[in-house]
Amino acid sequence: MKHSIKSLIFLLIFAFSCENKDSVLIDSEGNSYTIKDYDGTWWMTENFKGRKDKDGNSIIYYFPNEDSNNVNEYGLLYDYETACKICPDGWQLPTNTDWEKLLFADADSSAIAFKDVNFWEEEVNTNNSQFSVKPTGYGNNGEFDNFFLSRTYFWSKTDREEDIWTFIFEKGKNKIRKAEQHPTYAFAVRCIKR
Repeated sequence: MKHSIKSLIFLLIFAFSCENKDSVLIDSEGNSYTIKDYDGTWWMTENFKGRKDKDGNSIIYYFPNEDSNNVNEYGLLYDYETACKICPDGWQLPTNTDWEKLLFADADSSAIAFKDVNFWEEEVNTNNSQFSVKPTGYGNNGEFDNFFLSRTYFWSKTDREEDIWTFIFEKGKNKIRKAEQHPTYAFAVRCIKR
């Protein structure tokens, strides 16, 4: 009996340790991110916060609301060129097709199913998807309002001539918008693995 109880405990510990390995991504700097499988594609459910590219080179990044204290909760913001080279090996920046498959897979999809319940003031969100979008705003050298706590822009790898597609979550709106942006702005990054 003692042997079977020890075996059961070992199996439970092993199962939980394997589950944790499958639900966490660790980048080359040791930052960890929760990840989730959405219909065969693994997505980070937190914003990227690395300060080097996947080859260990220094990169340009912006703090949300120009405050380094926001990094742990909101991640960092990157221009498009940088966003294309920071995902860990085996991971990549999602395309429009990837974003649309995730965000619009269900006819009833709305932003409330993707927004973190604790970070959008005066809103009732469900985060049923567990994607946990937080209102990071964007980085722009302080020249314009950065929309911190009211918007989040996510880069897509898909470009259109000189502009790049983004997917936008806004305070007080249930619709997820898709719009072109200039590649020098700095937005949030989520990486995927197929």
